Amino acid sequence: MTFSGRTPLVLTTCLLLGGLCRSAAAADKIRVEIVETTDEVLMLPRTFPGTPEQTNTHCDASAVGNTASGNCTTTVRPATEPTTGLMPSFNHRAKAILPDGSHANLVCFPWNKGCGVIAPLAPEKSRSNCEATGGNTTCVTTNLGFYQAKRNKGELVIYTPNGKVRYQIATGSW
Repeated sequence: MTFSGRTPLVLTTCLLLGGLCRSAAAADKIRVEIVETTDEVLMLPRTFPGTPEQTNTHCDASAVGNTASGNCTTTVRPATEPTTGLMPSFNHRAKAILPDGSHANLVCFPWNKGCGVIAPLAPEKSRSNCEATGGNTTCVTTNLGFYQAKRNKGELVIYTPNGKVRYQIATGSW
């Protein structure tokens, strides 16, 4: 490949920018500190739909010579009414310190792809406190540690001991 005389210009530009012309893959990962996480299990009321009546007929037939015989059985499963119950919903929040020292609120909800719990890097150094009220449980964990992460605009992918999780960077700081 030829740059038609641009190679010296590109190299000079990279040197003047302090070597910022490294590959994008090397620059993608950052180091963030997760100071605190709040994980909630909320039991939400939900209506589960009923089912219509279902009829199933099964016939056994046989023929011997000129004689045919058969036996049919019909099973009816009655309709069911809608019911109400509780369904769990999971919410996760975190307080993070970004590489520039700024504080960020992170959130993820069940409908976000890759949403999940941030596991502590050294569980023996972190502290968790869980409280249950009215069927809901909230757990707050502090001192989780420093994690590798990738930031893409308002999203932060954090690499945890249990795999990567995706959080949205919320407005405001703590």
